[in-house]
Amino acid sequence: MQSHHVPNFPDPQPAATNAKFPGAQQLGVSSSVYQAAENSCERLLPAGIDDQFPAAEVPLLLRGMRSFSQCVRSHGVPNWPDPTTDSDGHIGFDLVGIPGLDSDSPRVQAVLQECEHLLPSQLGGIPVSRD
Repeated sequence: MQSHHVPNFPDPQPAATNAKFPGAQQLGVSSSVYQAAENSCERLLPAGIDDQFPAAEVPLLLRGMRSFSQCVRSHGVPNWPDPTTDSDGHIGFDLVGIPGLDSDSPRVQAVLQECEHLLPSQLGGIPVSRD
């Protein structure tokens, strides 16, 4: 990104596993310059950066995520959803509007930890959508 006219693009930081990339405005460049740099450099990203994966990987990720969902349901969270993909290719568990599901409760958190080993390692945690 830096060599493609976005000089203030930050270097990666080891502790920032789920960090999002700053946008064009934050970096002081036009949207068109940022988009051109992003298009040129996108191929260099490891799979799963910014919650997007190559199309060929999505079925494999969804299979692992469905196993996770089955585990969560079998451990006492019967309304945990199967994974979904949105129109932008983001994969996650849509928790919006599910009656009786408090994903932040200690009981649910314990179940999620119990089943987390079934998630594909590329996900870097449990991808949820709350909006």
